[in-house]
Amino acid sequence: MFRKIKLVTENQRVLVFKNQELEKVLMPGKYKVWDIKNELDFVTFDINSLYFSEKNAERLYRNNEQLSKHVSHWKLDSTEVGLLYVNDLLRGIVAPSEHLYLWKDAGEIRLEKMSIDEDIAIDDKTFFLINRAGANTSSRLIRSERTVAVKPIADLNVAKNHIGLLYVNGQLTKRLEPGQHGFWQFNHTVELKSFDCRAQLLEISGQEILSKDRVSLRINLSASIKVNDAELAARSVDKVDDFVYKTLQLALREAVGTKSLDDILLDKLYVNETVKELVKDRLSDIGISLLSVGVKDIILPGEMKAILNQVVEAQKAAEANVIKRREETSATRSLHNTAKVMENNPTLMRLKELEALEKVAERIDSLTVYGGLDGLMNGVVKIA
Repeated sequence: MFRKIKLVTENQRVLVFKNQELEKVLMPGKYKVWDIKNELDFVTFDINSLYFSEKNAERLYRNNEQLSKHVSHWKLDSTEVGLLYVNDLLRGIVAPSEHLYLWKDAGEIRLEKMSIDEDIAIDDKTFFLINRAGANTSSRLIRSERTVAVKPIADLNVAKNHIGLLYVNGQLTKRLEPGQHGFWQFNHTVELKSFDCRAQLLEISGQEILSKDRVSLRINLSASIKVNDAELAARSVDKVDDFVYKTLQLALREAVGTKSLDDILLDKLYVNETVKELVKDRLSDIGISLLSVGVKDIILPGEMKAILNQVVEAQKAAEANVIKRREETSATRSLHNTAKVMENNPTLMRLKELEALEKVAERIDSLTVYGGLDGLMNGVVKIA
């Protein structure tokens, strides 16, 4: 004869198996159990862990009425998720198609079921509670081993001045306003495409282009665009910025390749206007408007820059020579006119001599006079 003394604490429940079959459930207390033939097995569970995690839980629950008095069972459809609350606190999110076996005495338990078949949006209050509980992680997902651990909710953020397009299983379903949005992603592929509705500046930098006369140029271009129709843009191209960038690149090459270097340098607005004309309609067809486009820099190769500097230097030297000759001619003409006036006016001639004498006298520090003052003045200030 063999007697076992079994102590069951307040937070424990013990399943007694006889010959591998569940015979009873022991509540808290002290038990004396006779096991004459050594046929009994005891399996202890801590109900604080909440879950009845026996590997044969489904069969045991179905075949034993005594166990059903201690364990609650919930089943979710493939199109449902559950929010598990224990004592009014969110414990976690239950994956679709799951069976839950929970100890009734673990607390006040309730399971809120939510359909994810058609409407996968989560209201703001529920989304807040889930985030506050930290339940939106794959590690916190309540699931069985046959269910893959995934993040339950797609947490989507649409920035200020942006428009969000929600795609579910590859299909556009709705437009999202700026803010935080949550969508169940069990059984669904959820994707967000966001578009900035403000004017955006694109820099097309360092393009090596050959002009019509085979001069290699590096041109930096700046363009301003705005998305007018986000849905059309999303349907038309995968990445808006990449498409606009490449379109501007090709238009810039086409504009520069049909003009010589001299023409480009002389008509600085040609490139801007040509690129805009080439690109404007293409972008409009995909819901984007081209607000402005302009060349920031035209960079020449080193040897071409030196040649152009020499040309400019020669041009400026020639211009300076022309101006110098023009001034000399003008001065000679003025002297000729003055001489003709003086030729017929002795008084004016004499005044001119006195003016010259005055200028010479300003440079003389001392003067030695021979013949007295009368000799000095004789004929000097005589005016006919």
